[in-house]
Amino acid sequence: MRGIDMPVTPEAIRSRFLAYHTAWMIRAEAERGTGDPEIHELAALLIRVEHGEGRPEVRVRCSSDTGTGHLKTAVITAGLRIANDHLPAHSPITYGPSRSLDGRLKAHEWIKRRIWRKDPARSQLVVDPRVPIRWESVPRP
Repeated sequence: MRGIDMPVTPEAIRSRFLAYHTAWMIRAEAERGTGDPEIHELAALLIRVEHGEGRPEVRVRCSSDTGTGHLKTAVITAGLRIANDHLPAHSPITYGPSRSLDGRLKAHEWIKRRIWRKDPARSQLVVDPRVPIRWESVPRP
């Protein structure tokens, strides 16, 4: 997003992922001690990422309000896709709520119309062409 500190190149996403999760691991070790199995799993994951595992991507998870479906909200994160799961490289960025004029559009279709254009000069979401953007709609409750 323009004006937001979000990594947008594959290299930046990978390095931010390592920094973000290393900071979490250090904080967790201080609170829980080094014997926690979750900390050992994260340490192993960080080693695998340092050796090139994971595909950088930007995920945009969109949802509609529970009433009319006209208010759309998106949660945007850059991260790595590892074992068919998206692991974020930073704290999530929230866009919205945005009022949809057409309640028939899925949430991701409306948000995509609002923030993304093929021309980077006109787009609010500017990402390196090597990084895929995954648009997802969360089903309404």
